[in-house]
Amino acid sequence: MTQECKVHVANRRWRGLWALVLVASLLGGCTALPDTRGFTVATIQLKEAMGTAGEVVKAEVASARSADAIALGDASARKLDAAWSATMTSLDAMVTYAQSIEQIVDSGNRGAESARKVADSVKRLLDTVKIDATTGASAAVAGLAADTAAFVYGEYAKHVAAQSLEESLIKFGPSLVQITALINAQVADARSLFVVQIETQVEHLRSGNLYGDWIKRNDELGKQQKSATLQLLNLTSAGPARQPAKINELKAQVAQLDLVQRQIAPHMNEYNEKLEAIRRREKAGLSVIGAAENALATWGATQSQLALAVKERKPVNVDSLIAAVAEVRTLTQRWREL
Repeated sequence: MTQECKVHVANRRWRGLWALVLVASLLGGCTALPDTRGFTVATIQLKEAMGTAGEVVKAEVASARSADAIALGDASARKLDAAWSATMTSLDAMVTYAQSIEQIVDSGNRGAESARKVADSVKRLLDTVKIDATTGASAAVAGLAADTAAFVYGEYAKHVAAQSLEESLIKFGPSLVQITALINAQVADARSLFVVQIETQVEHLRSGNLYGDWIKRNDELGKQQKSATLQLLNLTSAGPARQPAKINELKAQVAQLDLVQRQIAPHMNEYNEKLEAIRRREKAGLSVIGAAENALATWGATQSQLALAVKERKPVNVDSLIAAVAEVRTLTQRWREL
């Protein structure tokens, strides 16, 4: 083979090698983006579960009103209604965000165009999470809302010009963490207002108009009975009984106190049953709200995993979120069965 032929063959080999490298590169870059519909569906389920959890909150307000523990226009009840309504508005925004991300990912990575759409979706989510005095938010949550807005708008300005879908999803991860924490703070506010409704009912139950006088009388009888019993023990436990008249007097006093306690026992039993019912609702309600807070935190973690899944072209795992939503539903059903 001549030198010219050898060079020609070598060139053909190099061209073939570069072609293979180019094809491999193109195939790697064109790996399909993961399906994010599972995240959207789980977010919708989260919103629905939070809606049923809201029944717990609203029912406690109704219980307080029916027991005349609060007036129809009570400020704490209005705040609780407003706080939960604001939370549900935030959940609507989370669903819209998930649907938007699904549409963006389904359209494929279009570079800066996709990145801009992600940025706008995050901004719209924050804009919809409305927290102010009209939503029953506490001063702490209102302050957190202001800090979150400042942070996210700052991140938007920095990352709106990202050049790829993956880059944008990763860069806006901290913003989604902040927004999720803010929505969770809304639920924590509702938790505090829920406890207020519970304690208002307990205080009303213990008032003089209902069982307060019986409770006071029962406590007095208990102290008197304890004192008389101790005196009787002191007189009868130190050898031969002395002061028989005093012993008989104390025995008669203990018997009389016991008789009076038996007379008021039906009232105390009724009081204890009502108090126990309130405490059962409190325990069940706080369990539901706690599960709701956990589900929201899990949504935030799943959203972070989604960004990484898109970057690595891996399936989006929503199992933890689905399990957290199921827990909210299960606990809500238990509360209904009380």
